[in-house]
Amino acid sequence: MILYLNLKYLDVVLNTSDAEFVEAYLRAGEIAYKVKKSVAPLVKPSARLLDLAERVEELIRSFGGEPAFPTNISVNEIAAHDTPYVGDPRVITEDSLVKIDLGVHVNGFIADTAITVTLSDKAIKLVEATEEALRKALTSLSPGAPINTVGRAVEAVAKKYGFNVIKNLTGHSLDRYLIHAGEVIPNHFTRLALGKLSNGRAYAIEPFLTSGKGYVEEVRSSTYIYALNTNFKNKRVTEEESLLVKTIYERFKTLPLCERWLAREFSDLSRLRALLQSLVRKSVLIAYPVLREVSGNLVAQFEETILVSGGKVIITTNPELNK
Repeated sequence: MILYLNLKYLDVVLNTSDAEFVEAYLRAGEIAYKVKKSVAPLVKPSARLLDLAERVEELIRSFGGEPAFPTNISVNEIAAHDTPYVGDPRVITEDSLVKIDLGVHVNGFIADTAITVTLSDKAIKLVEATEEALRKALTSLSPGAPINTVGRAVEAVAKKYGFNVIKNLTGHSLDRYLIHAGEVIPNHFTRLALGKLSNGRAYAIEPFLTSGKGYVEEVRSSTYIYALNTNFKNKRVTEEESLLVKTIYERFKTLPLCERWLAREFSDLSRLRALLQSLVRKSVLIAYPVLREVSGNLVAQFEETILVSGGKVIITTNPELNK
């Protein structure tokens, strides 16, 4: 069978008024703000990662949004892309450093935000530095500002505290049903970042700081998050694979997903995993492996979404910062 993915939903963007566009982004941000405020107190020793992730996603829906991607719960040296799997037994242990990265979408328009909660005094300085780095970056931004403005601000704060920026993790532009929409926002100064903040665009600003070397690597055999590849060529797929792609497209469009979100439709978990891996090999799906700091040191992360609109920069995921 030849698979052809129809992306007609993207045409809807052209028919969305400026008011609807802004309203959806602001609504998604409002929901994300409420959820992260509600979830932070739940991060405590013995809490199951699976319960936390499902609680985040349940709250998002209860406030009127939909998860924009599987809730990431990354502990200690794990930096990103770790979401609980079906039956995941892992729990938060004492002295953990816990990063919760959550996403909300309203009609495809996304809010992406993250917090770090430390259960140990040893990581307080790292957490404070990372949060300060984000605040400094946000206050330095204005419409048309160079993308490099973020990296300058984040790197300066990291150096002040004696930490390193993770250089191969960046912020990013957002678009409708697209978490990574093409532009990257480095957390360090680089002459390769030539863009500027554009009116009508949304961006995720997310510094990662560490006491380690400042790079992440993939954790082998640890992939729980996937997304449809919008650039894949027509591929030969089985009827079973075609059914899975159809299900993914109808439910998530090109937003990331995880196996536990599909478990109800595919009761045979081992078969589901085999299908997902086959579609990754055929480049129909993109895989997002778990990422860890290369030297095994702690990583902290904070993130807010901004919208450039009406001659100003609006922080959609934290109204307190707009004052």
